[in-house]
Amino acid sequence: RAYIARWAYRHPTPKDFFRTMNDVAGEDLDWFWKEWFYETWTLDQSVTGVQYVDGDPSKGSVITIANERQMVMPATVRVREQNGRSGVVDLPVEIWEQGGTFSFRYDSRSLVDSVIVDPSGRLPDVDRRNNVWTRPS
Repeated sequence: RAYIARWAYRHPTPKDFFRTMNDVAGEDLDWFWKEWFYETWTLDQSVTGVQYVDGDPSKGSVITIANERQMVMPATVRVREQNGRSGVVDLPVEIWEQGGTFSFRYDSRSLVDSVIVDPSGRLPDVDRRNNVWTRPS
C-alpha cells in the first residue's frame, strides 16, 4: 500500500520499490535485493560440526554452521537429541556479517543425534547433502 501511495501515476524504478520496502519494513534489506535481483549467486549452507561444552552433552553443545557460497540468507537449524528432545533455532542473516562460519550454543541435555540446516527445505540450497550432521556411531 505504501508503495502504491508513493508511486501512483509515476514511473518508479526497481530501486524505488526496494527503497520503499526497506523504509516500510524498517530494515536494511539491501542484502536481499542485491542477491535476488542483481547477482547470480547461489546459496549453500552446511553443518560443519558439533562439540560439547567441557566434553559433557548435558552442559550444552556448540554447533557450527557454514555459508559455503556468496549468497546469504537467515538460517533455521533443527537439533535432535538422543533422549528424544528436539529444538529449532532461527538465526538472522546478520550472523554472516563476520564471515562464512558461525557457531552458536544449543542447550542440549544429552548427546546430539542430528543437526539439520533448513529442515523444511524452503531455501534454494544448491547442495543439500551438507545440510545434515549425524552423530558418528
